[in-house]
This record gives sequence, structure tokens and C-alpha cells, in this order.
Amino acid sequence: MAYYEKVSKNSYRLIVAMGYDSKGKKLRKRKTIKVSETLTPKQLEKELNTQMTLFEEEVLGGNYLDGEKITFQEFVQRWLKDYAEINLTPGTLVSYNTKLEKRILPAIGHIKLAKLQPTHLIQFYQNLNDDNIRLDGKYYPKAKLTEFLKSYSASEIEKVTGITFKTCQRLKAGKCTDYKTAYKLCEFYNLNINKMFEHKEGRKLSDKTIRCHIGVIHTILSTAVKWNIIKDNPAKRIDIKKAKKPKAKYYNDSQLSYMLNALKDEPLMYMAMIYLSIDIGLRKGELTGLTWQDINCEKSTVDINKQRRYVTGYGTFECAPKTEAGTRTVTASRTVMNLLRQYRNFQLEQRLKLGTAWKNDPYVFLNEEGAAISPNLPYKWFTRFLERHNLPKITFHQLRHTNASLLISSGEDIVTLSGRLGHADKNITLNTYSHIIKSKEAQSANRMEEVYERMRAGIK
Repeated sequence: MAYYEKVSKNSYRLIVAMGYDSKGKKLRKRKTIKVSETLTPKQLEKELNTQMTLFEEEVLGGNYLDGEKITFQEFVQRWLKDYAEINLTPGTLVSYNTKLEKRILPAIGHIKLAKLQPTHLIQFYQNLNDDNIRLDGKYYPKAKLTEFLKSYSASEIEKVTGITFKTCQRLKAGKCTDYKTAYKLCEFYNLNINKMFEHKEGRKLSDKTIRCHIGVIHTILSTAVKWNIIKDNPAKRIDIKKAKKPKAKYYNDSQLSYMLNALKDEPLMYMAMIYLSIDIGLRKGELTGLTWQDINCEKSTVDINKQRRYVTGYGTFECAPKTEAGTRTVTASRTVMNLLRQYRNFQLEQRLKLGTAWKNDPYVFLNEEGAAISPNLPYKWFTRFLERHNLPKITFHQLRHTNASLLISSGEDIVTLSGRLGHADKNITLNTYSHIIKSKEAQSANRMEEVYERMRAGIK
């Protein structure tokens, strides 16, 4: 049975009666709504009856959530199922789950959703700034854990937890491990990780990581407001320190020259990969997602319309570029197009040698058997390459920054550069490379001096 009652001028309370509990107490679900003051009496009655019917269906269908009754953790479980798993990319979903499970839910998961206040979030924010909040570093088994593990053999622990045999032996011997292993062990045996392990090398979380945690909470609570479970989002009412954006690292001309010279002795695939990344500033997922259909050797263009990613628990998959602007067509240099032609011919020769054993994946960058390389291979290979040649350490992604630096130095305008890089907004380009742009500012004065000299010489 459902009915409504007037609360104030434009507010009404919807009530659904659900019988009685074991003690004879009436069970009811309530929801307050506001209606427009412009409605006629007939329209008002129709609107209230519609809202009352919808509310009754929601309650009886088990879909009504009461912010006063459910905890933040209970709502998160519903949010993950009904929203996140449907709308978020696998990478984002894994990132959210990690933050929720490791830090957010242990801190505020027990609080009733409607009772969650800015003070709770401020306390959580302050805790994230503590020295020992990071989960990386070394985890040393305490005497309690060593004693506990004496009852089990390494092979028994391996079998039930999935931790490798060698690591199980190390744990039984009291040797250190990482957070992931310590968490997995304690979760299976229902142990308190803080009582069983001593965490060393406590470092602070970065400002960016802290903001990401608060951002996850903000997103979840915003959904709770949209679903009419809570009236307001408390995360809106706290001030978070703005994260300092690190300066983009890149190679200068001499470092780049040395690196390109060292590339001459490397396999053709890696040469083409590095040159292409420097030339048009590809992300590694965009690079490994390229197919030969995306490359037009006659026009010297490269179509970037997808990326390949690896996410733990999901494996390798293909998806859209990072942003809508990430779908773009970029013109490459003659040098790079010539390298790609050479690599394509080499690939065709390999295909003829292997015959039917050739996997024939459609992507540009393939292994010796013709199968697509892992999206993480460029980063791993590049890191080892720099170490072998004693080059300054930068990440594979920072080849993209090197590309931006070269174009800025050459006088490329920001709008064109932003489009080539696939940035959603030119302000992202300006903010990311502001220090490079500023370093070139002095050249403007030199150019003006050249103008004055031409004018003095009578050259127009």
C-alpha cells in the first residue's frame, strides 16, 4: 500500500507500507519530494499519483536505497554494479576499486551514507597526508605471523592463496614482501595486516594521488545525489590542496642525437617505434594499436583512432583513444615514413619465411611470429635500451614530451601542436609545456632585433 502526505507548501512525503516485522512493528519506506507550485490541483494530483506509483515499484522491486539506513560501503557495492561496471573503462574501474578497497572503504565505509559529513572527508584527507600511508615499500613479517605460518608448509600456502612457492618460503623465513602479497595472505587467513607485518620505507602520497582518492569519493556521492538517495554531496564542501603539476621531462638536442645514433644498431621494429613516437608524439597504447590500414605512405599520414591497453584482471584489449580529440590524423616526416616502409618489407619477408605459422595480426608492431606485441613492451624495451647505452632516464611517454619540445623550439603554434598531440583543449598543452614555452620566450626578443636590423638596412 502506498500513500502520500503534505509536508509543506510544495513538499510531499511518499510512504510505502510493507507489512510488519517479527515484533509486529509496521514497516514503511518514506521519500520526500518537491513539486512545482505552478501545477493546477488536477495536475498536482496526477503528478503525486505518478510519483507514488514509481516509488512503490522501486521499493517493492528492492531498488530503493535509503541514505539513512545504508552505509557508504553498501552504496559503493550498488554503485559498482549499476553504474561503474557499465560506464567506466576497465582501467578506470580497476583504479577506482584499488583506491576503494585499500584506503577509502577501510576509513569511511562504515558510515551511514546520509551521515557522511565534510569533517569525515577532511579527516580522511589529512590521514592521506601521513608519512606511512603509502602501500609500496617493504613489508616484514612480525613474530606473530612467523609463528602462525609454522603450522603450514610453503606448498600449502601456495595452493590456497595463489602466492608463489618461492615467496611463501620467504614469508615463512621472515623475509620481506610487497603490499599486494601481504594483503593477499592476510585476506585469506583473516589476519590484520598491521599486526602481522611491519611496513618500512613509509613515504608520502603525492598531491595528485590524494586528489584522485577524493575525486573517487566525489564521483560516487554525486551519483547518490542524482539517484535521490542523499540531498547533498559533502565532498563539494571541502577544500583540497591543488596538486603541483610536475614539469614535463624530455631530451635536449644533444641527448636526442646520441639516442638516435645508438638506435642504429637496434632491431628495425624498435627503431621505427621510437622514431614514430618522437615524430608525432604517440602514447604507447596508440602506438601499439596502429594497423597498416592506419598508415598512408603516399600522403605520409597516420590515423590514430584506437589504442591497446593491458589491465590486470582484463588482459589486453582494444579501446578508443584517451579523449575524443585523441582521434586524429597526423602527418609524419619522410624519415619516419621511409623507416616504416623498410619495416613493412622486413615483416613481409618474415611472413614468407614462416608461411602458415605466421599469426598475421593486423597491427603494425608484431613479434617474430606475427602476433601483436604487448602494449607494455615499448616501455620495458625502452627502459632497458637507455640503461644499455647509459642514457639519462626518461619514460617512453616522455618521448611524447620530447616531440612537443622539438616542435615548440621550431616555432610551432600551440593550436597545431595541441591537435597533433590529441589534447582535448589547447590549455592542457599550454599548462603541460609552459616551462618549455617560457624558455623560448627570450628568442622573441632576438627575432624583434632582427626585424629592427632589417628596417635599419632598408629591408622591408
